[in-house]
Amino acid sequence: MSQMKPILCVGNTVIDFVTITQSYPKEDTDRRCLDGFWQRGGNASNVCTVLRALGSKVDFFGMLSKSVAFRALLEDLRQREIGTKHCPETEKDPPFSSIILAQDSGTRTIIHCNKNYPEPTFEDFSQIDLSQYGWVHFEARNPTQVSKMIQSIREHNKKTCQRITISLDFETRYDQNLQLCQHCDIVVFSKELAAQKGWETAQETVEGLAADITGDGERPVIICPWGSEGAVCLDANGNFHKVAAYKPEKIVDTLGAGDTFMAGFIYATFVDQRDLTDAIDFANRVASHKISEYGYDHVTKIIKI
Repeated sequence: MSQMKPILCVGNTVIDFVTITQSYPKEDTDRRCLDGFWQRGGNASNVCTVLRALGSKVDFFGMLSKSVAFRALLEDLRQREIGTKHCPETEKDPPFSSIILAQDSGTRTIIHCNKNYPEPTFEDFSQIDLSQYGWVHFEARNPTQVSKMIQSIREHNKKTCQRITISLDFETRYDQNLQLCQHCDIVVFSKELAAQKGWETAQETVEGLAADITGDGERPVIICPWGSEGAVCLDANGNFHKVAAYKPEKIVDTLGAGDTFMAGFIYATFVDQRDLTDAIDFANRVASHKISEYGYDHVTKIIKI
């Protein structure tokens, strides 16, 4: 581990205000919740949190706010030893999410507020010495800038034998972000976005996405977690694989389960050097463990097999 290069996660970090209720509230009612808390959120930010819990070295790259409200998030990043040295800053207030966790159904409902918060640019990213990283993970967002970032890594890879793996978390805005898939090594696609596309099964999803990815060269590995049914993937040769889920004793907090899966897969592939299906199996296991308690800190308890 001491010789392993760090992982860089590119995306956003937000404030999550989490409310825990017995059931989802009816419209136009006034009721008390069971509990509540705030935490640092955002997909790439959560992936960093889980990777640190698993023992990986990780840096975050995204826009940081100088707002007073953001100081607690910066302190949390510092305490977890998640690097932020490359991050640009803004005076604007950070995005935030209002989240309802309903205990009876195990659902999580997210309402996100982002008042034109600025995104990092390729010029910001170009200041990073890529040779210090072994894996760079992206959220599928801001495609004009992110596509340039991904291309710069591909150009870097042509000049070195220590190749950087590129992964993509694809869960929003299908038509706009589809272009990002072509030049990645690994794409993890969300069940929620699959539903928006009208794809009804995980296999239909990975095959549908593969058909939509155009361009020359190798196709990415496509992975689709499908909740309690496990996860499926198409490998780079177009072979289909299905990996069973783990069933937790209880479902407490599904918020960030997808980010936990992503982090578990990166850890198993990059750090443990597991093959594709074994890495997906480990990711399923970590995600199942995560939803059994609130937050992410208990991920450190998982016994790696």
